Amino acid sequence: MIHGIALRYFVEVARTGSLAAASEELHVAVSAISRQIAKLEQEAGTALFERLPRGMVLTEAGELLAEHARRTLLDAQTVLGEISSRHARQGGLVRLACTDGFAHSLLPDIMLLYHQQHPATRFSLENGSPEQVRHWVETGEADIGLGFAMVDSHKVDVVLQHELPVCALLRPGHPLAGQETLSLDDLTGYPLAILERGNTVRQLLEWSFSAQGKVFSPLLSSGHSSTLHRFAARTDTIALGSRLAIHGLPECSKLLAKSIDEPLLQQRQLQLMTMQDRRLPPAVSQFLQLLAQQLREVLAD
Repeated sequence: MIHGIALRYFVEVARTGSLAAASEELHVAVSAISRQIAKLEQEAGTALFERLPRGMVLTEAGELLAEHARRTLLDAQTVLGEISSRHARQGGLVRLACTDGFAHSLLPDIMLLYHQQHPATRFSLENGSPEQVRHWVETGEADIGLGFAMVDSHKVDVVLQHELPVCALLRPGHPLAGQETLSLDDLTGYPLAILERGNTVRQLLEWSFSAQGKVFSPLLSSGHSSTLHRFAARTDTIALGSRLAIHGLPECSKLLAKSIDEPLLQQRQLQLMTMQDRRLPPAVSQFLQLLAQQLREVLAD
């Protein structure tokens, strides 16, 4: 029989990559964690980790157990939370993960809207690359993820998916402001501002330029989309990104979002996601409904 404590230790070792790191996080002796892992492996009849010089990596069997264990532990937390909420006025916790552009205005505004109706609910918000966001949702480190993808995700439940091509963001007085659609040649004539490597915008733009035998060297590269937008609002620099990233930002609301005539830049999907087959806590489920509704309204504008 697989016990909850063993699963908890197992998941923490899988997350941190070592017994020592898991010991620090759990405040449990390394020997105790090691014994529980050994019992799980004995019960499974196979190794769950590869023991490498730099840490422990899940085997194929370990990956299968990790998916089950994460969901089991989260479901248990959800049930305990539901029981607790019957005896105390607790609003619960909603853990969000998103790519950078959504963290500045869009998500905070929707969180504020929910907070006005459910003041006891607590939030946490992390932002990272699309791969990080998806990983946090897959492993249960985030309840809800909002980010971009170029391929379908098989380990998450996609609540909402919408095509959201890369666009050019420029100030109203920009020399290209009168054009409805821009080409890559148009972009090469002006300074560019773009997010650092590890995001869909950068990857798609590099592919597009490479396919035409072109190269680009951005004037500004940053991990924060707000930096790109502020720069574009005051210069002839063109920021590459999403029109949703400037939604609700007063100082950037006048930026024009221009489509780019390049097929590769159309291959981007906005995804609102949760862990596959997970039973969501009431607060998370309610916030998810509001978030999906608000996103649909914004996308329809």
